[in-house]
Amino acid sequence: MKTAVLFLTLGVMALVTGCSSVNIKHDYDNEANFAALKTYAWMAAPTNATGSVQAALQRNSLMDKRIKESTDRQLAAKGYTTDANNPDFLVMYHVGAENKINVTDWGYGYGRYGRWYGGGVEVNQYKEGTLILDVIEAKSKQLVWRGFAAATLDPNASMETRKKRLDDVMTKILAEFPPTAK
Repeated sequence: MKTAVLFLTLGVMALVTGCSSVNIKHDYDNEANFAALKTYAWMAAPTNATGSVQAALQRNSLMDKRIKESTDRQLAAKGYTTDANNPDFLVMYHVGAENKINVTDWGYGYGRYGRWYGGGVEVNQYKEGTLILDVIEAKSKQLVWRGFAAATLDPNASMETRKKRLDDVMTKILAEFPPTAK
């Protein structure tokens, strides 16, 4: 019995800490001249004509403002400035959310003295949010860098918690911009 409780406790701890992490990935054009990029402007997001609830959630002007402000702070800290008239690069973001299911099979086995014990199956539903930040070369309109973050969303988080988490995520996304030669 103590072993089953221990496995259950460890499993829940792994799930809680696993859901709070952010998965960050980057991709870039290794032929792009990132040293020439000094100024930027926000690229207008394409309008989506669909009337779905999902599309409405993704066109949230409050979230738009927070994402742009957080990105602007991070880029300014790296020495980039805005120039709406003649930018070197354009910045655009994409967001989305998807319902996910995590199934954990605790397995079955035999303990001491051949006694059978069962672990069972645990099913958890959660929502995963995705934020993609694109850097587009202004003259050619070609994507030269992309940062990607995916994490579990907490709809019950306070406004301050959500804002801090967004800033943390944006810091992690832009940590690899501009990319260094490897």
